[in-house]
Amino acid sequence: MKRSEEKKRNDAELIRGAIERLQANASSDYESLIREVEDRRHVLQLNLPQLVASRSLSRILVMEWARGTGKTTFLGLRLKQLIESMPRSTGLFIGPTYKLILTRILPSLIQGLELVGLYENLHYFIGQQPPRSWRSSWGRPNQPPRDYGRCIIFWNGTIIHLVSQDVPGDGRGLNSDWIVGDEAALLSKDKMEQNTDPTLRGTNTDLYKSEPLFGSKTYMSSTPLTQEGSWMLEFEEKAISKPSEVNFISADCRENLHNLRPGYLKDARLSSLATWVFLAEYFNVRPKMIKDGFYPLLDAQAHGYDAYDYNHYQKVGQASDCRGDGDLVKGQPIILGVDWGASINCLTANQHLRSLNEYRTLKDFYVLGADQKTQDDMFSKFHEYYKYHQSSCKDISLYCDASGTHKTGITKLTRAQLAQRQLTDLGWNVQIRTLTGSNPLHEAKYLLWNMLLSGQHADTFPSYRINRSNARDTWVSMRYARAKKSRTGSIQKDKSSERSNSIPRQHATDLSDANDSPLYGLFSHLLRYVGASVGLPGAHAS
Repeated sequence: MKRSEEKKRNDAELIRGAIERLQANASSDYESLIREVEDRRHVLQLNLPQLVASRSLSRILVMEWARGTGKTTFLGLRLKQLIESMPRSTGLFIGPTYKLILTRILPSLIQGLELVGLYENLHYFIGQQPPRSWRSSWGRPNQPPRDYGRCIIFWNGTIIHLVSQDVPGDGRGLNSDWIVGDEAALLSKDKMEQNTDPTLRGTNTDLYKSEPLFGSKTYMSSTPLTQEGSWMLEFEEKAISKPSEVNFISADCRENLHNLRPGYLKDARLSSLATWVFLAEYFNVRPKMIKDGFYPLLDAQAHGYDAYDYNHYQKVGQASDCRGDGDLVKGQPIILGVDWGASINCLTANQHLRSLNEYRTLKDFYVLGADQKTQDDMFSKFHEYYKYHQSSCKDISLYCDASGTHKTGITKLTRAQLAQRQLTDLGWNVQIRTLTGSNPLHEAKYLLWNMLLSGQHADTFPSYRINRSNARDTWVSMRYARAKKSRTGSIQKDKSSERSNSIPRQHATDLSDANDSPLYGLFSHLLRYVGASVGLPGAHAS
């Protein structure tokens, strides 16, 4: 087995080298190299879930596969089935965001295709057509795209459109013969029903009508961690009632242990994953969805969004910084909400767009005490990401609760003043806004959030939106924050997650607390206009 794996790696390296020489010499004889690849093809050993899924000819295939189960291998196998059974066809490959497609999904797709003997720049090209000297013998799609920039074109004329749900209406208007969705738990059911499902009209019905996978949809993901992704689990019951049309396969990494390195699961368990996340990600133990939340009106469709400036992301693996963000408004100050602590220091970056009457949470940052990181490290991370914003605006408003006025014991400066000094040295203009006196009552925050999230008082309160990709940990922190009643009957935020050993600290309530501070400091005074005079602390500038 070990010798066989080594031979596979050596053959793959030889083929990649031959492809590079073919391109460098501008040779038109790609077909000889394709035949050589065929001669070097190895037997692909499948685990049980991969074997069962590969035999599926159901129109809808949904795979709830945990990490380490072998999704990458099956992805390559499934695409090969679709490509070879329907030459010249058009497929859609759907991802939550184009950034995720470029940085995570596409590299796995390339690896999966290579495992089944299909090599980039030989069997297919990404974002471009093949060399001109190849095109006379290269297959032509039934419906060629006008622009190949977000397409994968294969030697037999099959084409895949890379469709991202963060681009409004992406995929709408196309005709497709099949659909594949990776990271399905992050996909919006509504957007699929509106934009991509209607495309399955086919590009040549007469040619493919006898193919079982014509009009098929394949979705794969580990089990959903939030309510928004639970749509894929609905297919489990549909597979029972309509087994000829729907196939639902649930499997975990124990089916693939022979292909995983020794200690894989042990290392995963020792990482920062919470017990419930570990069990969900590696064993498909479905988490219970939170009820009685502190932010009960927070909704993925109404308040969540993704926004990227794809002019910045031109290459796979491009480093992330604020230049690639489509929601950061130039010339506008950044509003920081900070929560301090020995176990975790965290912040959210926000903007208040008065012209739109909208308040946005753009991104979050955190560092852990267990990693020997301090608030200095966190603010350094913030600066590295947002330093390009300084060319249009250097102003920062830093909001925190009364803990920001505490001194560290090392200097005479408070935590907030230390942050101000560090950011000032890095070229920012920082105004500290701490809450005077005691911290606000949780019930006041609860009421304020409900006013913003409900949208019922749009003439008084701004709308709220949060970038679910860049501020993912804040989103999770808010979604899983519970509300409880105090002994006096008032509403409180349940902070027990901050003492739990089974919840990652970045998913505890700390980030939601950080996000509360600027929102309360900016808008709590508006409560009196809706008959909710609370008379609680306001923000003090320094």
